Amino acid sequence: MKRRIMLLTVVLVAGISLVANGDRLGNLNSNSTVFTPTDDVVAASVTTKDGFPVFEIRVPDGFVEVQVRASLTNFEPGFLLKDGANFVLNYIPTGATVAGRKVYRAMGTTHVATWNVGTSRWTFGYKSIYSTNTAIAPWDIPGASLVGTPTGTFLLQKEYFVYRFCTTGIPSDPQWGTGSGDPDAWVYIANQSATPGDNTEFKRQAWSAATSLTAQLQPGGTPGYTILFQPSRGNLGAIEWMQQNHDKLVWIYQVESPAGKPKHPNGSDVWNSLYPHEWRKTRITLFQP
Repeated sequence: MKRRIMLLTVVLVAGISLVANGDRLGNLNSNSTVFTPTDDVVAASVTTKDGFPVFEIRVPDGFVEVQVRASLTNFEPGFLLKDGANFVLNYIPTGATVAGRKVYRAMGTTHVATWNVGTSRWTFGYKSIYSTNTAIAPWDIPGASLVGTPTGTFLLQKEYFVYRFCTTGIPSDPQWGTGSGDPDAWVYIANQSATPGDNTEFKRQAWSAATSLTAQLQPGGTPGYTILFQPSRGNLGAIEWMQQNHDKLVWIYQVESPAGKPKHPNGSDVWNSLYPHEWRKTRITLFQP
């Protein structure tokens, strides 16, 4: 896929160097003690199903919010299943097809959405839901065409992402899907409340999930400072897709200013590619001495 030149050319992903046995996190924060495990992932594979990526995101001047997402399918869409008020399952393509229709599997479950040739309808493996509509893509099926046991109100929504972290949102966002948001992301930011010259302004402090990042950064943004970001495994299917050598795992991030999100000329949001600098079996803890 041809990549467009991002508008935020000042956004850099800084390299970091991690040292085991509880030493320092390179020159990321010279005054912060870092506790790291000794069992680093040396040769992770799709069979280990463990390890946490570590990211460094630079916050440009004037930008005060960050969203991090991951696509498991190189932006090939899947869909969310809504049961009543909440989205409860996140289906992704499996690569298989039936009668020209793709087969999908719900992350973290054995539920499969597939076309049944004999009955000419979609089945979803959840509450015996089936469709009375013959759409090619599941998200084109009207909600009124979904029937289940027990009966209820069901809806399908097209979705590209299987992971979400957002500094402005609560960990479990019902409009995203139960379990698909990160319930325990670890984020460290520069100490914005320090008195200049007291030798604490470059120490890291943990981001508070109770408030937005805006409230924890200086007014107007924080030029030159970076965020250390480490995801958790508390979201849908993380043990399946959050793997170092997963050939379809794509991380992206977006920054936002008080004026709003950057836009491409075509009106779409600007997303920047993001790469982990290292994987660890246990997340890194930054301690403020």
